[in-house]
Amino acid sequence: MFHPGITTAAGKTAVSISFWSKKVGLEICYAAAAAVMLAGGIGALIIGKYSSPAVKLGCAGVLAGTATAAVPAVAGLLSDPVNLFRLPVLILGAAGAIHSVGYLRGHGEEKAGVYFFFYSLTVAAMLGVTLAIKPLSFLVMWELMGIASFALVAFDNRSAETRRAAWIYLLACQAGGMILLALFLLNLSPLMIFILAVVGFGLKIGFPLLHVWLPQAHPAAPAPVSALMSGAMIQLGFYGILRWGIDPVFKGSSFIGYTFLILGAVCCLGGILFSLPRQNIKTLLAYSSIENMGIISLGLGMGFLGTSIGSVPVTFCGFAGAGLHLLNHALLKGGLFLIAGNVLKATGSLNMDTMGGLLKRMPVSGGLFLLNAAGLSGLPPFCAFVSEFLIYLAALSVFRTNANWLICSMGIIVPIILSLTGGLAAAAFCKTAGAVFLGESRSEQAAKASEVCFFMTFPILVLFLAGCCLMAVAPVLVMVIAPSEWAGELGNILHSLRMISRFSAGAAVIFSLLLLVKLFLLPRGKHARNACTWDCGFSAPDARMEYTGSAFVQPPVLFWQKLLGFKRHITAPEGDFPKAASYEEESGDPALDGFWKNIFKCIAFLAEKLHFIQSGYLHFYILLVTVTLIAMLVWAFLLPWSGTLFKGGAL
Repeated sequence: MFHPGITTAAGKTAVSISFWSKKVGLEICYAAAAAVMLAGGIGALIIGKYSSPAVKLGCAGVLAGTATAAVPAVAGLLSDPVNLFRLPVLILGAAGAIHSVGYLRGHGEEKAGVYFFFYSLTVAAMLGVTLAIKPLSFLVMWELMGIASFALVAFDNRSAETRRAAWIYLLACQAGGMILLALFLLNLSPLMIFILAVVGFGLKIGFPLLHVWLPQAHPAAPAPVSALMSGAMIQLGFYGILRWGIDPVFKGSSFIGYTFLILGAVCCLGGILFSLPRQNIKTLLAYSSIENMGIISLGLGMGFLGTSIGSVPVTFCGFAGAGLHLLNHALLKGGLFLIAGNVLKATGSLNMDTMGGLLKRMPVSGGLFLLNAAGLSGLPPFCAFVSEFLIYLAALSVFRTNANWLICSMGIIVPIILSLTGGLAAAAFCKTAGAVFLGESRSEQAAKASEVCFFMTFPILVLFLAGCCLMAVAPVLVMVIAPSEWAGELGNILHSLRMISRFSAGAAVIFSLLLLVKLFLLPRGKHARNACTWDCGFSAPDARMEYTGSAFVQPPVLFWQKLLGFKRHITAPEGDFPKAASYEEESGDPALDGFWKNIFKCIAFLAEKLHFIQSGYLHFYILLVTVTLIAMLVWAFLLPWSGTLFKGGAL
């Protein structure tokens, strides 16, 4: 006879079997992807003395591995938001591998095997970070990601600046790892867990005072590595906070929202202000990454505030804006770092004040830089405009709730911060575009520059077009991810998002095509008359008559000079026929110069006092190791809370 209880149990069993089989299938797929990448990297390392085959094998391994993992990541994007953090890893991992083929030619090609080994290991470890479900396995993947990327930052180890930058990056990685170890081992309250997570993962994100490694490491690392780290790795810090730092009981607290908003506001304004006086292209882009992490933090802050007051529109717009900006930043900033690599390859320099006129000599790289820079500034109709529009909408939707005055004030402060940030970002990228690609050449290297190879331009074009496609599918993506019970309250918002996304995607494609047609297909006018403009008697205008990038942003830099640590050294001309005159300027970072250096001095002082421990006696060292081991065993087996690292009894 028919028995409903048996049928129900059978149905639940079938669903459970289907779920676990699907999960096991996904794990096998991701494991296969990591194995393929590592196999390619190990193979490249083995045949490293043959540079060309090593490059091909290493690149093929990364491409095959990322393609294998991309299938389940894209397919599961609508059901598992964690895949949102995997996509930048896979996309930029593949784009950086292709770009590396051209970048390494004449730029460390003899170490291609070592490069692709650590590159493959870094991408696989980043993927493993998003797959780890136990604290111990997560820590292993996190540390492996830091160590492998440290080797890539130190790739050009013949330079003293590179070695210093790599050392600072390694210190930041290990400091973050120690804090995360305390996070997982100690039995803490939800508030303390969140605070430790913000500090530990904030070292990777680049939160205020924790950002000093970014402007050091990015200029030192190869361009494809900088693109991967800035576009994908630092964003994994947000994944860590959301995955391990927010207790379900603590999830509805407004404290989380205010914390993200404060950190985001300081990151936005501080990051873009400190980017203005920079002359190194990659240093400017590194500070811009801090600014964009601030925008993502603002979106998360509004989302958590919406959760605390029970407002569906604020919650939805905040989280959706943060998620979309995460993808937009990965695509656009990854492309900009790759273009910086093109400039370095063509001119041998990253100092923008020694360049100029590269748009005529590098039309593909120059045109793509203008498009990516406009997009990252949040200007319509490009993709970052859509994500920032959602964060604006989240802030303004606060006024339709019954929230208190403090939350309503966020509806005023957040749009102001985003507006100021967008204006300063546009100024910073105008400075970079004008100094690097427009005007006349200011050095012999810039005058002799030429467009780089196909392998270095193709991935940048693909990344920009992927951003246009993302705008087109953004409404569908957020509508499917949003809970079905929210549909009634989000009707007008989703309709507005749909209209804006369609307009932005279409207009961006049309604008891009027109720019490319202008650069490549339209010849210069045959009937145009070339003549020198009236120039106060000068017969041959040259680069000395142009504004440099530093001069372009001097007014806002002088206004904020105390904050920026800006200093000028001027040797004024003297006499009727002066023989010498000079102008030099430099900008520091108060977080490094005024905060961390003092801490390092204290640590060095303590280390000097404890130097007597290094007695040189082997027996004394064995005694220290034995005592430490006994203490660790006692701590591990006698304290009841020490097993939290192995939650659930599995590693």
